Parts: sequence; C-alpha cells; structure tokens
Amino acid sequence: MVVPYATPRARALGLELRAAREKRKLGVRELARLLGIAPGFLSNWERGVRLPKPEDVGAVLAHCRIVGEERHRIVEMARGAQETNWLGTSTEGAYLEWEKTATALFAWEPLLVHDLLQTSSYSRIVLRSPGVENVERLVAARLARREVFERGKLAECAVVLGEAALRKRVGGPEVMADQLRYLRSVLEYDHIDLRIMPLDNDYHPGLSGAFSIFDFADLPTIVYEELSNESAHSSSTVRVRHYRSAAKSIKDLSLRGDRARELIDRILRGLVE
Repeated sequence: MVVPYATPRARALGLELRAAREKRKLGVRELARLLGIAPGFLSNWERGVRLPKPEDVGAVLAHCRIVGEERHRIVEMARGAQETNWLGTSTEGAYLEWEKTATALFAWEPLLVHDLLQTSSYSRIVLRSPGVENVERLVAARLARREVFERGKLAECAVVLGEAALRKRVGGPEVMADQLRYLRSVLEYDHIDLRIMPLDNDYHPGLSGAFSIFDFADLPTIVYEELSNESAHSSSTVRVRHYRSAAKSIKDLSLRGDRARELIDRILRGLVE
C-alpha cells in the first residue's frame, strides 16, 4: 500500500518532476523504463504520495537533461519533503496547482481583492511594479484563472474580503468602481459564497493575515499563507484544524447576500458622487 505522504513540499516536488519529464517529451512508461522502476512508482512520485530519495530525483533529472542550479534546487526539495510544513520562495507553480485541482476553497483576503475576483484594470495596477515585464500577459493569465469560479469547478467556494479591500482606491475611483460592480455581480453566483468583513467588527482571527484552505478529493488539505517575500504551506492536521476554526469565525462575522450588496453599493456611491 502506498504511504500517502502528499505533503505540500512532496507534491510541489512531484510537479517539478512532471514538468521536467514533459519538457523532455518523455512518457511515464518510457522514463520509468530508463530508470528501471515500475511506472506506478514514477506516477506516485509525481503526485507526491510517495517520496523519491534525492538520488532518485537526480536520476530523473539526468534523463530529463536538467543540470546546474535548476538540478540542485529540485534535488534539494527532496530533502525534508516528508515534513507537513513548508516555507519557501518561488512557489507560484504549486499554488496554481492547488487552485486548479482543489474541490473546495476558502480564502480570506483582508486588504486586497482576491486574485480570482480582480478585474483586468485592478490586476494591471496590482501586478505592475519595477522590473516586472509582460504585465499584459500576467493580467491575461490571472483572468483566465477565473474559470475556477465562473464555471463552477469547485464543489464549495467561499471568499471573504475585508471591507478595507473595497475602500482602498487601487488605481483610482474609476478602476475601483469597475471592480466593485464586478464584485456585486459575483454576489449573484450560486456557486460562490462571497462575503465582506466589516471594518467595525471587534477582534477576529483574520486580523493575523490572509490565508487560503484548499481541499482535495483524495489528498490531504493544504493551508496556504502569503508572507512578505515567501509562502507557507501546511498539511499538518493541527494547523488545518486551527485554520478551519478561524475560517468559520471569519465567515460567521462577515456580511453576505443583501447586507454585503448594501455595503458595496454604499462604497460605490462614495466613489461616483
């Protein structure tokens, strides 16, 4: 029986191995034959439910012609990949995979509109910074991710935005007015539970910062936190339990339906008057 490690780091390592194989245009069976292992082993490595040793990772990368710093980085991912907590940089690929494959999502964003709910104009302002190239490509990619919401691919989807995210005039009144109108339309979606946390609420666990909870059909839950210049991922049952409790408190204190709509309309009137 396969030991279902499936820690965030093990799954991110699996994504790297799969990407290396696909870049080399090798099938699972073909690469497994070259490695002298059963195809099932390789598939489980790529899913993160079984952990390859660093030397196994090195062998995979050798056949995929991955060398230098890239090879070193991926091999190092295999060390400590059994740990349920993972703090790392450059984890966007892993995050996008959690987003794409999750069956349920809870997201709390106190200060900015969540990525998947941003309009193109709002995204353009958020993504534009010194040294960032191809902003339009990044905006298009972010908008394409809306499929997760708009096509109802998630069995459950709850997003709570802080009122501060709606009042912050990102890009100026016109950009924010357009953004608020879009959020108002999202309130009509049956498959998205969009809520707003009022500024005048007392202390609540969301004051510690933004986080997301991803649930999957046959793999452990992952809690994700975006920090200042790195990201924290965890599948620890203790941390998952803690963040589920925080998510429930945040949802219970937030406005939904007509009350959320009234708040958005009130902020919108302040922008256009």
